Amino acid sequence: MQNALKRLLNQRVSTIGLEIGTSMIKVVELRPGSPPALVRSVSAPTPPGSVKEGALVEPQLVAQEIRNLLTAQHIKARFVVTALPNQSAITRNISVPRVDRKDLDGAVRWEAERYIPYPIDEVVLDYDLLDEPAGLPQDSPIEIVIAAAPQEVIARQVEAIRLAGLEPLIIDLKPFAALRAVYAAQKSPEPHLTSESDVAVILEIGASGTSITLVRGQRVLMTRNITVSADDFTVAIQRGYNLSFAEAEEVKTRYATVSSQTESEEDLLNFDADRERYATARLYELTRPVLSDLINEVRRSLEFYRVQSGEVILSRMLITGGGAKLRGLPGALSDALGMKVELAHPLSALSVDPNHPDTELANQLGEALAVPIGLALRGMDRLD
Repeated sequence: MQNALKRLLNQRVSTIGLEIGTSMIKVVELRPGSPPALVRSVSAPTPPGSVKEGALVEPQLVAQEIRNLLTAQHIKARFVVTALPNQSAITRNISVPRVDRKDLDGAVRWEAERYIPYPIDEVVLDYDLLDEPAGLPQDSPIEIVIAAAPQEVIARQVEAIRLAGLEPLIIDLKPFAALRAVYAAQKSPEPHLTSESDVAVILEIGASGTSITLVRGQRVLMTRNITVSADDFTVAIQRGYNLSFAEAEEVKTRYATVSSQTESEEDLLNFDADRERYATARLYELTRPVLSDLINEVRRSLEFYRVQSGEVILSRMLITGGGAKLRGLPGALSDALGMKVELAHPLSALSVDPNHPDTELANQLGEALAVPIGLALRGMDRLD
């Protein structure tokens, strides 16, 4: 009986990665393999007003949109791995005294209460050990990464998923999902972003929020949320040209750059009627204050870690999320922060059929798929 139960729990189930964002709902379906194969990559606009400050406020509207999207794309999977919005989730590395396993839950809960800005009885709290207690000296504390979110936020997300006829299998956090996709994209059996002495920075720039994660090898050192987001660049263009948000988003995607005030050779060769109005120099001036805010927030986060941990070597930064697609961003961040900055390219973790109908869309979204790809990858793991 015990062996039969173990086999049942270790079965792989067909799951999809589902990201419910402020502006877009994204779904990724993968097929197990080495590397995993992209089966579906689809998206649809999030119903207006249904998600505010990253949190679901209209589960029924979101559920209907999810149902329509899956039906139109003939996606049959019913188990879902999803992620909570950055604005509602709290993550932190903490240390607790070395205790017996049976007492660990209580010790973590007591220590975590100091760092969670919500009543402890109103959150869902989870944690993961960064060190195995058996391998530590007898008096050494145990380092743990905690994650917490209000019960109401989780309940609304679960409600939307179930109203769509799906079953939430795992609820993850966006920074960890993005990190999983980045690790997979390193194309190594045991991927390491850095050496054991260097620290890498993962910057996931979403529509309504940004997260910064510091890692050494495969060890998460710090995760923080940053209020500057991709939408802030759009709003700056919207105000500067008196456009609708949708129009400003289109202008940002087609013309904006944050690295130069001059037209590139590519821009000159691809001239169109709107380029004279939406000149690179003007867009640069409009978006430069937002870029400055983003750089300052990243600097504060890095300095916070340095103060906590002493001198560290920051080897490189990988940027992902929809906001990473802004032209010139890697170079602008590299110049300002003095480190190598690259796009993460989460699709490189997958086998992608060039003839697949979703391939063109997947290539267009690119870095914006890091979170749903990371969620789908987790769904392929054996349940434990």
